[in-house]
Amino acid sequence: MMKKIFICAFLGVFLLAGCAETQYRESKIRLQNRNWDDEIIDKVARRQVEPDMTGDMVRAAIGLPDKTSRQGDSEEWGYAVMVGDFQPREKFVYFVYFKNGRVIRTGGDINKLKTASWYK
Repeated sequence: MMKKIFICAFLGVFLLAGCAETQYRESKIRLQNRNWDDEIIDKVARRQVEPDMTGDMVRAAIGLPDKTSRQGDSEEWGYAVMVGDFQPREKFVYFVYFKNGRVIRTGGDINKLKTASWYK
């Protein structure tokens, strides 16, 4: 019984810490971007990238890309993580595709970015 209480208490503290971090990010983003609406601020604070977001919104959500490429009015941002123990190398795991400065789609697995230490 004590074990169950301990596990529940631990999970409660863990969830509360996650909420506190999101609230902190949200208030910081709100101060820096007063013209963004509440829905966008919430998504950026939760590190979500969705169609029609701008590059500034994506940078605020998940940071600077590790690689960019541009062709005409289209642009691709690539995000990488380091893999390998003895000879670490970059592995691109998430991509954001823009057209005319707005996100049109994403590719890859954003959850792999969430395990990176800089992401937290």
